[in-house]
Amino acid sequence: MNRGDLTRLATLAAMKRDADLQGLSAIAARMATIQAEIDRVRAEASLRAGSAELDPSRMSGSDVMWERWIAGVLVRLQRQMADLAVAREAYLQRARQSFGRAEALRTLEERHDRDKKR
Repeated sequence: MNRGDLTRLATLAAMKRDADLQGLSAIAARMATIQAEIDRVRAEASLRAGSAELDPSRMSGSDVMWERWIAGVLVRLQRQMADLAVAREAYLQRARQSFGRAEALRTLEERHDRDKKR
């Protein structure tokens, strides 16, 4: 294999590695957004639960419906987090492989250059 072939393969491997890392970054950003939403919803629910004020919603019983709705929102958000965690694991595997390929090809390029100088 000549130097030009190695360079082209190394370039492609680096591009694939970078694309996989961008995919991981996008998933991490989405997970952070969802986690922030989960934290916000939990904080609202906690604030409401900590209040002893008898407001119209408590007196009418509609706060029970709101608590059920909050529970459903949390379930939906946690399901999204689980789906993203599965996607992240798949991307991690791909990223590990593409990182390994890029590193191996870079090493082969260096070895080729070193052998050529001898």
